[in-house]
Amino acid sequence: MRITILLFVFFLLATSFCFSQDSKNLHFSTDYPKPGDNIKFEYTTAGTPLGGITDIEAIAYIYDGQLRAQDVKLQSNGDKWNGEIVTNDSTKAVAIVFKKDDQVDNNKEQGYSVMMYQNSEPVKGALAGMAEINTGAGSYFMQLKTDPQKNIELYNQEFSKHPDLKGGSLVSYAGLLVKLDKNTAKDKMKPYIDELMNKRNKSENDYEVIISIYQRLGNKEDQEKAKAEVEKKYPDGMQVKADMINAFYGEKDLAKKEDLLNQLLAKFPPTTSDEKKQVNYYYGSLASAAGNQKDWTSFKKYTALDNDKASLAGVYNNMAWTLAGEGLDGTATDLDVAKEVSGKSLDYVKEEINDLSGKPLYYTDREWKKNLEYSYATYNDTYGLVLWKRGDSKEAYEHQKITAEQLKWNDGEINERYIVYKEKVEGAKSVKKEIEDFIKNGKSSSRMRDILKTSYLADGHTETEYTAYIDDLQKEAREKMREDIIKKMISEAAPKFALKDLSGNTVTLDDLKGKVVVVDFWATWCGPCKASFPGMQKASEKYKDDPSVKFLFVDSWENKKPEEMQKNASEFVAKNKYDFHVLLDAEDKTIGSYAVEGIPTKFFVDKNGNIRFKEIGYDGNMDNLIDEVSQMIEVLKQNTAGTDSKKAF
Repeated sequence: MRITILLFVFFLLATSFCFSQDSKNLHFSTDYPKPGDNIKFEYTTAGTPLGGITDIEAIAYIYDGQLRAQDVKLQSNGDKWNGEIVTNDSTKAVAIVFKKDDQVDNNKEQGYSVMMYQNSEPVKGALAGMAEINTGAGSYFMQLKTDPQKNIELYNQEFSKHPDLKGGSLVSYAGLLVKLDKNTAKDKMKPYIDELMNKRNKSENDYEVIISIYQRLGNKEDQEKAKAEVEKKYPDGMQVKADMINAFYGEKDLAKKEDLLNQLLAKFPPTTSDEKKQVNYYYGSLASAAGNQKDWTSFKKYTALDNDKASLAGVYNNMAWTLAGEGLDGTATDLDVAKEVSGKSLDYVKEEINDLSGKPLYYTDREWKKNLEYSYATYNDTYGLVLWKRGDSKEAYEHQKITAEQLKWNDGEINERYIVYKEKVEGAKSVKKEIEDFIKNGKSSSRMRDILKTSYLADGHTETEYTAYIDDLQKEAREKMREDIIKKMISEAAPKFALKDLSGNTVTLDDLKGKVVVVDFWATWCGPCKASFPGMQKASEKYKDDPSVKFLFVDSWENKKPEEMQKNASEFVAKNKYDFHVLLDAEDKTIGSYAVEGIPTKFFVDKNGNIRFKEIGYDGNMDNLIDEVSQMIEVLKQNTAGTDSKKAF
């Protein structure tokens, strides 16, 4: 399997500085902890997603200019847990999350956190630090919901108290303003930009901030002007280096790409440890380009220059996955090379698992090891596919079984390949019970069901009997899915919007009151969004004749002019023959009002205009996607009175 990384893009008012998100479930020992203190707390799971679980984990995130993860040892006393967070003398703010596997308590997406104080006042940088936790990597790791207005207020308070800290936070501040309202963001940022632009001796860092702000605001013209100015003033500066790096990564021709790298390293020889580490990624990029061109001599040359084992493992795995045809149905090539590089990817990840020295600060040792073990499992899936394509069915099955077990049978694609391999090795009867269990647990695929159907009919059963048999198996899965869906219900007023569709017509949420509305945020560049669309096409087709249901696909985060967005989106849906009603969020105002952190994200709005479900991402299982979307729609269709469905069902 190829691993892709999702790039991700609590509130405190001035009158409530004892910001300990001190909900009924978490109580800190003090409202005013100081940097360097050990902060004790008591936590109870009652009423949280972790209620009744006897073995939970806690991870604290210490912000001191960087985000540092810390494992917190918990001591239990019934449903109460006690722990202690160790801070350092530079700590500005602390957040904590409680979890058990995929179950997370993050205070209903608001977070549990506390700032550092001195004389009962937030220390310098604490307010901005809290905003950084809420909206940056901390938000991603703790699965928090970003509230632009509340975090803007945090920055405003920090800027008022400590004007000298503005420079380090203005880019994030601008991003929040854009999320809140792109139209007013430019006017609100103008005084800050003017202040920087009017400085007599602007530093290179000043220019970097200006350029980044213009980028956030979508002001390409002024962004390019600032770039030209800084490159003229600092010809050996970071902007010139950034342009050279971008040119290198954007170049497809292998010879030209290597030449660009040589120029980059000659002009900016790496000196720091971070810069030297980055060089490994350059060679990894060259190796990938060489592999894509089947230039194996160059591929070996560049991989030999990449000394970062985690990076190299990823390069090897992705190349092997491509050569293996990227799945059961793809065409495989160069399988001897694929087997060699896939094996190396496994060797390197094993070494990383045994040596955690490359761990980023924002991971604990335990979480980083879990990540590496997940990588090993997915790389092993690639190795199994390579073996399968080579005709080594038995060995492929053995590797796939290990992978599926490591991932606790939760990955639909991996489970499917396991079933295919096992059927080949041990026969159709050997997989019958497992396929039935996958169906009952909602983790089957159409290919699995085809295998089961063939086996079932071969035993002398009729098509009619098979239909009844499969319906009976799926009934249990659908009932369980429904129960799980009901547990995930929320009730929030859906932000209103008025957006143009591809035909130029204005569509408003108010116009759709009385209908169940599925709002799917996506972008033409978003791989997971596009991967989910065949399933969303089938789901929307299922309800195309139902006047009480409406699907809207909101194209956002394109950073293009409206006419260009319209052209690209129109061509995309036409090329793929999708019957989507696409709306253009050209100013990113709507996606900001829905506080979307990553795409695809779907909101299910009931007939009264309230968000009842929110689904983020796509797990690759089309059948599950269709079933889940359908179940959510059916729940909301039945919930005609707009009552609390958690009670009604």
